[in-house]
Amino acid sequence: MPGLDGLGVLRALRERGEDVEFIFITGIGDLQTAVAALREGAFDFFTKPVRLAELAASLERTRRYQEMKRAKKRADARLQLEGSGAPDLIGDSGPMLEVLALVERVAATDHTTVLICGESGTGKELVARAVHEQSPRVESPFISLNCTAVPDSLFESELFGHEKGAFTDASERKIGMFELSGGGTLFLDEIADMSLPSQAKILRVLEERRLRRVGGVHEIAVDVRLVAATNRDLQQMQDEGLFRQDLFYRLNVFTITLPPLRERGDDILRLADYFLDNFARDFRKNVTRISDEARAMLRGYAFPGNVRELRNLLERAVILCDSDTLTPAQFGDILHAPAAADALVSADDLASIETATIRQALDRCGGRQADAARLLGIGVDALRYRLKKFGLR
Repeated sequence: MPGLDGLGVLRALRERGEDVEFIFITGIGDLQTAVAALREGAFDFFTKPVRLAELAASLERTRRYQEMKRAKKRADARLQLEGSGAPDLIGDSGPMLEVLALVERVAATDHTTVLICGESGTGKELVARAVHEQSPRVESPFISLNCTAVPDSLFESELFGHEKGAFTDASERKIGMFELSGGGTLFLDEIADMSLPSQAKILRVLEERRLRRVGGVHEIAVDVRLVAATNRDLQQMQDEGLFRQDLFYRLNVFTITLPPLRERGDDILRLADYFLDNFARDFRKNVTRISDEARAMLRGYAFPGNVRELRNLLERAVILCDSDTLTPAQFGDILHAPAAADALVSADDLASIETATIRQALDRCGGRQADAARLLGIGVDALRYRLKKFGLR
């Protein structure tokens, strides 16, 4: 190799933090070279000529080793999130493992914009925090803004800041959220509620990575990763002229769609146990378990309010409980709602019904996903999630 030998390549990539495995094949079969390579972290070492069967076996061992490392990373990520107060991301269901894997992948990048979609109460801000906490920006600020809570007249000042005297009440300079989150992450929740003029200003900052405070004359460079979230269908809003197409494409670089709680299987019970432990400790009550009957009712309930609703149910139940066990009595009539009737249908039957309904909607709409989603009364992202879940084209 010109200029650098195999050991030099290994050391250089290790110093850069690249997570790759090395298998050395060399015509120089001395013991000293082999020992040096293995000490540097080589996975295997062969001298020429190489028997293909031995090389194939080495590659298979390498593949299994990489799978074990990925599984450990996902498990470590779950433990980290559980320990950092992110209970909505607890779970071993298929959909949540997919979410954790996506979080891990995009967190390793530095500037990539992330769009988080999902129903209310699914934990979108917690996913945004997880992206930040697992990224190289973890030592810098995480700033959160709910776009619904800021009047349009104050939006520009909140995001970009203003200079003293920029308007009547501007008695002093204010630093905006883009600057405050410099080097870190800015999370814009409910971005679909942002007005069209504000969307244009956000787009300019994302593209140029520069801003100007209200009333200012100088441009300021900003180094921020933007994470946005919405429970609405931005594709449909774009079609209806309510959301800028160029901003949609700029946000839709890396999308994470959170599954509703009803599609997370036994994660419902894992989360219920988590909340039970926390509230029992907070309220200093000796409530240690949930009865089998109550667990069956929780498992069968549809949870339209998702994890937020489950959390509120457990808080109320623990307050009302006078024994060591939560029973259906502490949950009142909520778990007896008609939505729980779906639990009488097997999971396979539900999947068949849902698959047939989606196929019928797509057929009626000529395969157009946006039209099919409107016909079904769900968002396009929710439809695409189900297409992937059921393996539909």
